[in-house]
Amino acid sequence: MSAYAGIAHNGKGGSLRRRLVIFAGVLPLLAVALSGCGGGNDSEPAVTTIAASNTRFSRTATLNINGRNLRAGIVVDVEGGCENLTLVPNGTDDLQQYACDVLAVGEFKAHVRDAGGRFLGRLTFQVPQPEVSVTTSKGNFVLELDPVAAPATVRNFLGYVNAGFYRNVLFHRVIADTLVQAGGYTAGPVVKAAAAPAIKLESDNGLKNVRGTIGAARTSAPDSAQAQWYVNVGDNPGFDYVDADQPGYAVFGKVTSGLETIDAIGAVVTRADSASGLTDLPVTDVLVLTATQTR
Repeated sequence: MSAYAGIAHNGKGGSLRRRLVIFAGVLPLLAVALSGCGGGNDSEPAVTTIAASNTRFSRTATLNINGRNLRAGIVVDVEGGCENLTLVPNGTDDLQQYACDVLAVGEFKAHVRDAGGRFLGRLTFQVPQPEVSVTTSKGNFVLELDPVAAPATVRNFLGYVNAGFYRNVLFHRVIADTLVQAGGYTAGPVVKAAAAPAIKLESDNGLKNVRGTIGAARTSAPDSAQAQWYVNVGDNPGFDYVDADQPGYAVFGKVTSGLETIDAIGAVVTRADSASGLTDLPVTDVLVLTATQTR
């Protein structure tokens, strides 16, 4: 088996193109059907269907290419935010697969040709804005994230979501009419250490700390956000980016349903906890039970 991959980028913010020549390999997919054409004779590669699966931001998408004589050599180009295009091993003459990390939203295009450049098929599919459904002990809410405005922050948050990090974590900071914050403690309260390095602050992205938006919590150091996040219960212009001396906090999405749950959490009675140093801890624990990427 041998494979060749070439990479070109058409400028900042432009689409990425990945090129993979497959002589043997495999790969799974979801999504759209195919447009393809057969080979000139029975010994040449031909494609009958192409499909894509797991086409979600910050996840690994897969492509299934079905046909005949595919081990004779096919070339696959993917336009869009498709990073780290990788041939999946153990392909057959009838099925080849490859995978890539989805790092953009919007339209993706996959083109398949034989080694001589003859067109064999194409697939167009959409990657939507990522969505996370959160179940809490006070009810549920849904978040839509903005990876265009805050790509690193969204990827960081989804990394924690998809690792199950937010299962049974506390809302450990609740300030009436201001915010509810979670991601750093379990019941006790006991500190839950972050599982990934701190990220670069993306507060200067045009998004504002208005009611119903989600932001990345951090320490006094600008580039210190890790696992903790907050939802704005009211408008908080004092959290917004002003300049390098007042960098604010990075907003990276918004609540699209279940804002009444946020309000219910924001209305609970709180207390100071001397052991942990928390000053706005709910008297009765309020938990994030699960957080799941649903789109």
